[in-house]
Amino acid sequence: MASIELDRVSKLYGNGNYGVHEVDLTIPDGEFVIFLGPSGCGKSTTLRMIAGLESISSGDLRIGGKSVANV
Repeated sequence: MASIELDRVSKLYGNGNYGVHEVDLTIPDGEFVIFLGPSGCGKSTTLRMIAGLESISSGDLRIGGKSVANV
């Protein structure tokens, strides 16, 4: 496993609405995390960005200390 770091990560859709806005999150190597919240709050979008299935509009996502923007 590797650590996951989100630094002011946002997802802005074409209609001008944010799916996720300036999220800061650090998940250390080996940690188990659960995302909880109401429908539409950005849980799935955040996980899709971490998995590389959704593009990031701004901010930096690092996995194992390496920015995914450079992968």
